[in-house]
Amino acid sequence: MNSKITLLIIICLCCTFGNSQKTKDLNQSRRYDEVSWLITHNAFQNPEIGATDGGAGGKNQQHSIDTQLNNGISSFMIDLQYGRVSNLFKGSFLHLGHGAGGYWHWMEMCDFLEDIKRFLDRNRNEIITLHMQIDGDVTINHIRDAFNGRGNRCNSRADIDHYLYSQPQRNKRWPSLTTMINTNKRLVVLSEKDFGSRAPSWLHPEFGYTRQNDYAANKVSELLQAHKYDIAGNPGRGDNRSSLLTINNFATDKPLGYGDGNKAADANEYGKMNTKFIRSWFSFAKRPSMAVDFYERNNYSARNVIANGNNINEVRGRFTLSNGADFTEYVITNSNLNGENPWYQHRAKTRARLHYSFPARPGESRVITFSHPNYTFSPSQIRLEDYRGSQKKTFIKDVIVTSKNRAKTKEQNQIDSQKNDDIVVYRKHENRFIIDISAIVSDDINLNVYDLAGHLIKSYQQINSQKHKTLELDLPLKGIYLLRGTVNGKNYTKKIVN
Repeated sequence: MNSKITLLIIICLCCTFGNSQKTKDLNQSRRYDEVSWLITHNAFQNPEIGATDGGAGGKNQQHSIDTQLNNGISSFMIDLQYGRVSNLFKGSFLHLGHGAGGYWHWMEMCDFLEDIKRFLDRNRNEIITLHMQIDGDVTINHIRDAFNGRGNRCNSRADIDHYLYSQPQRNKRWPSLTTMINTNKRLVVLSEKDFGSRAPSWLHPEFGYTRQNDYAANKVSELLQAHKYDIAGNPGRGDNRSSLLTINNFATDKPLGYGDGNKAADANEYGKMNTKFIRSWFSFAKRPSMAVDFYERNNYSARNVIANGNNINEVRGRFTLSNGADFTEYVITNSNLNGENPWYQHRAKTRARLHYSFPARPGESRVITFSHPNYTFSPSQIRLEDYRGSQKKTFIKDVIVTSKNRAKTKEQNQIDSQKNDDIVVYRKHENRFIIDISAIVSDDINLNVYDLAGHLIKSYQQINSQKHKTLELDLPLKGIYLLRGTVNGKNYTKKIVN
């Protein structure tokens, strides 16, 4: 009997702790963006700082940062604020605090970085990622000082800058895990606040390098709503040309968004979370990482979902024009099986952009097809069954894109050269042009057309791209015109030659 009990305990321990996500357990030949990472949401909001279920700010995690690291968590969402000398006055040091709850319970940024540095020092094959939400008044100099161990209340033990990795260009392929380990650049930092040219190269603007789904949910059932799987669900959170995808999988309590352990146990249940993991992968055409509350709930099932997701073979590639340039328009990628209801908002098919990625699971029979009204693709489809398995392998299948109109006139080529990533202008006939905005997801498009003397020719104000995919433009005379305007606050300028 005793031997049976001992065996049962061993089996339970293996189920609970066997699927850690240490980098050493991954296929290190895979690139950084070819790995799914489990992310702890508000990682610092745990009993280590005095956070409680009913206290100010609540808590989102049960374990300290050290325990999370030792349990295989290697990606953390943190909220960066200025500390308080008291509950009434701001101090001058950086801390991690959740909203207004940061007045009562916080973790000093330097203490957090010291934990991360100590772990990286002791584990030479591990890679850590930080996703930082930053209060508006936090300065770039204070952030830089903290990572250098020079910030207020910091010391040399928090000097972590020699581990910081810099991705040289947005939307390019990331290095392999092996390369990051061999170069000892094992800390990736992403910031929701974009500091522009003032930022050091290692402080990557989150929404320039990643895509996120809509995070707002107060019920677990809301996590599986259709709009959670469509880029239209939250157009402001990220660049669709990125190869990194973060799926938020936590349901918080109203009205202040506090964590809820019971909801986390339900959301992290293996079947529910694995369904969301796979659906998100197909819906966004990107390999997902997932952010959760209370990762240990439900027998560490959240960690198991991600660990098993990293065992899945993957097919991924990049859309490239026949001349070698990036193709950044949206590509329809249909992956539905016969008779299957689509998961997407308004029953739309997936829209991939620049990169695509799909899981080739054991037994997978889906065929991915690529389509666009103006272009052909080679290959035109990907049979996932040709690559399926659980060997942790990645198969690269780049796709060559060719215009359907091969015999272009000089004038048409001139018009084609006027494309940018989102707005396409082409001639319909005579002096009539079409402005194609179908690649934009926005209800706030404002465009004006001017002649070179500055006279306003046509104005399009408060356009919703979900209702208007194209705009018609009649130009009065031959010559050069300028299309100028804003989309979600981003400025556009495009030349039109008539």
